[in-house]
Amino acid sequence: MLLKGQNILVEYGDQTVLDIEKLEIREGDRIGLVGKNGAGKSTLFKVLCGEKKPDVGVIEKNCSLAYISQDQKANGEADGMYISRMRLQHSAVKSGGERTRMAIAAAFSQHAPLLLADEPTTNLDQEGIEQLEKMLCGYRGAVVLISHDRELLDRVCTQIWELEDGRLHIFPGSYTQWYEERERMLSRQRYEYEQYQRERGRLEKEQRAVVQQAKSMARPPKRMGSSEWMLYKNTAAIQQKHVQSRARAMESRIRHLEKKEKPRELPHVTMKMGEQRCIRGKNAARVENLTVSFGDHAVLCGAQCRIAAGKKTFLTGKNGSGKTTLLNCLAGSGRDGVFVSSDAVIGYFSQNQETLDFNRTVLENVKSTAALPEHICRAVLMNLCMRKEDLNKKISVLSGGERVKTALAKLLVSGANFLILDEPTNHMDIYTMEGLERLLKDYDGTLLAVSHDRKFVRTLADVIYRIEYGQIVPAENL
Repeated sequence: MLLKGQNILVEYGDQTVLDIEKLEIREGDRIGLVGKNGAGKSTLFKVLCGEKKPDVGVIEKNCSLAYISQDQKANGEADGMYISRMRLQHSAVKSGGERTRMAIAAAFSQHAPLLLADEPTTNLDQEGIEQLEKMLCGYRGAVVLISHDRELLDRVCTQIWELEDGRLHIFPGSYTQWYEERERMLSRQRYEYEQYQRERGRLEKEQRAVVQQAKSMARPPKRMGSSEWMLYKNTAAIQQKHVQSRARAMESRIRHLEKKEKPRELPHVTMKMGEQRCIRGKNAARVENLTVSFGDHAVLCGAQCRIAAGKKTFLTGKNGSGKTTLLNCLAGSGRDGVFVSSDAVIGYFSQNQETLDFNRTVLENVKSTAALPEHICRAVLMNLCMRKEDLNKKISVLSGGERVKTALAKLLVSGANFLILDEPTNHMDIYTMEGLERLLKDYDGTLLAVSHDRKFVRTLADVIYRIEYGQIVPAENL
């Protein structure tokens, strides 16, 4: 036993963030911790490593631990072997990707029996993620991993902890096995709720018929005279009591029917452009002999490619290879060598969001440029895991992640037939990413996106390009 926790309670004001009866981490464990943004995952890590004391409860540690924190600060010194593995060329760390690599190298250099890694893929390119994956799979100690990279969770973890409403639900298996079990459970809940609704409806219908029958027995039949009714009245009263007894029995059955709650499901949204709004012609855009330099450094050098209309195209490549530069050229479409269809209505999601009015609410922002009705706007926001009560909040009070979701929703309902998305899944939890996947899967416009999330790309991509050495080349594999 490396670490044990009992009766852990953490509260912020009236909100219970953690309420965990028991948790255990043993030698060789490979645990993936999942949950929505704000569920308390990072708070739990801080409790486990001793950065934060729980309001109630005990943490018993029987070993040292290494911690890769979400702020990308290196805890301790990194040795040469791990600096080399993470391809860090010098100690002057500047970019976000370099800071993440240094934090990973420093944590692995401690050779601790327990490693806690909080979103260690932040700002890493595909090469960096693949190297991290190898290091985690070969790690000799136990690992607890928070990540929105589902493929990383699948390849590294053999146990999933889901944090929901402060409670910890433990599932023995991979991420995919946990996801499939979650879907089966949802399907079962849906079936049980439908059966409950059907049986309740049947009983209520029968009860109404019996009650109506009892009422009709209190009046003489139309063809019965008053003298006959006086003779029959006592018999009718007895029969009426029997019928009323049946009605009460049925009411009792309805009352004692085991109640099944309706499962929480997101509304299905289909965003279709329609024939008239789609891009005519084979290509939405093309790049021919494009060269972009910053000072003496040529990022793109005679690059060329075609973005097929109606297809979902993804760009991959190392950090600094020119992916964002290419997107900026296409979104601006004023540079020599860049040609965009005259039918294209571009919606651009950049890593620095400047499209939101901070003095307006979430819903007001999304509706302000929407080409779709309000109920679709609401449904899109819900699929991106925005709660109903969040829709009337001003942008100024939202977290960074909530602002990203709002900006994406605003773009998705804008009626744009050519979406250009630069790392839309950064800092998203798994649930939001799945929602975005569903929305983009049903989008029949043209999509060009940059993402380092391998499952996200594989799920959506029709075409994958890789930028390397200033050129845009078809990616053979991902």
